[in-house]
Amino acid sequence: MEKANIGLLVSSTMAGCFLSLSPANATILVEPIVNTPNSEFPDGIGIPLNLEPLQVLVWNAPDTTGEQNFINNTDFNITRFSLLLFPEFDIIPDDDVIWGDVNGDGQIGLSNIFPTIDITPDFVFQGFSTPRLDLLGGTISNGERFTFQFITDPDLRPAQTGDDGPLIIGGAYNGVPIPEPSTLLGLTTVIGLGTILKQRKSSL
Repeated sequence: MEKANIGLLVSSTMAGCFLSLSPANATILVEPIVNTPNSEFPDGIGIPLNLEPLQVLVWNAPDTTGEQNFINNTDFNITRFSLLLFPEFDIIPDDDVIWGDVNGDGQIGLSNIFPTIDITPDFVFQGFSTPRLDLLGGTISNGERFTFQFITDPDLRPAQTGDDGPLIIGGAYNGVPIPEPSTLLGLTTVIGLGTILKQRKSSL
């Protein structure tokens, strides 16, 4: 996800004041979890605002309402998620916010969908330092559900369900367009005609 190709920055941040959640000058670790559906979670919303590939959506994290199964309602089979940290905009000032191993499994990021997780700690987006994490190598097909969560150390989840967390995170996806139904029909027709002609030729 190159800087020039990221596209529109959509801000949807609604945050309260969480200054007491963490001491100043501390390091906050953030780890994403992108897995297949969790049977204990309710089915949630689709990807918001009909987001197009490489457009960046910004939101607050962690968020207690994130414990749900999302759905890929785009017109793409998603093959990559790119996530950005925006430490300069966080509600907790003077803290270092980095991608880190929160659950102690020896790696940063957890996914049974995307086997490859790359981190670019010195990535710059629109003039701001925004450490980037890329999940790739897997596929979330159109219509499939998946979980998308963030865990932090220290645990910064709001006490009240539905409240916004103090961290600012951006995300964008990329993928493969779904063929139009007419294209699929045309392809099926061509294959069918080819089979019939082959059978006729062999019978002659």
